[in-house]
Amino acid sequence: MIAPSLLHLAMALAGAVGLFLLLWGICLVPLAHLVQVVQAGGRRGAAWLLRSGVGRWAAAHPGPLGAYGPALLVIGAGGLAALAAGDLFVELAEQLRLSTSSAWRVDRAVQAWVGEGRRPALTLLLRAATWAGGTTGLTALVALVAALLLARRERGAALFLVLTSGAGALLNVGLKLVFRRARPDLDLALAEADGFSFPSGHAMGSFVVFGALAYLALRRRGPWAGRSAGLALAITAVLLVGLSRVYLGVHWASDVAGGWSAGAVWLAAAVTTHELLAFRAPG
Repeated sequence: MIAPSLLHLAMALAGAVGLFLLLWGICLVPLAHLVQVVQAGGRRGAAWLLRSGVGRWAAAHPGPLGAYGPALLVIGAGGLAALAAGDLFVELAEQLRLSTSSAWRVDRAVQAWVGEGRRPALTLLLRAATWAGGTTGLTALVALVAALLLARRERGAALFLVLTSGAGALLNVGLKLVFRRARPDLDLALAEADGFSFPSGHAMGSFVVFGALAYLALRRRGPWAGRSAGLALAITAVLLVGLSRVYLGVHWASDVAGGWSAGAVWLAAAVTTHELLAFRAPG
């Protein structure tokens, strides 16, 4: 008969694998279909624009703007993503100062609920997740992937990964010093932690690193099944790392949300910059 602890650990691992498979299914089919719809709409819009008076005028008056159309699109998309994530971060930061805010109430409710649902096998799984999303785990992962990219002579991708991850870590340190939020009661925590609480370094760091890896995977050529699996794996890792910080009692839920939103702002800026540097206008 299987020991209860092993059975519970297997169930926890099955839950993590199930989350990955669910996200992969979403990325594999609906997301791919959405991309096809957007691309088809873009082609129809471009064809309509070429037939319009604006298109005829642009054809008669050629200039550099059309050559930079892709770059302008990247700037627009990256700007919108950063704006949305930044708005969430600012909203959370404003609510931290109020003990009557909805974020304050949610933090306490989540902390109490998580404290009642702790199980030894789940604790073991989330301890592993928190290690993977910490400084040691993320540094080792970035170093390994960067070395592989350099071995493949993909210096631009390696430099992007290292600079994005390193600068993101420094940005998190700066944000913590700005807000100086105290952590939850560490006497009740299942892990050791020091420093300030908002935004969560694990949440922000894992979002930046795994997000950067997912971006590099999506840029590569190959079957969508493989690239979408990379995206789903990155999302799964980010979710587990964020959950682990609240579960282990070393962060408030709003710390994790703040880390994700700050990471999204920085990652959007880094990806936009990388795309612009990689872009070469024709001519």
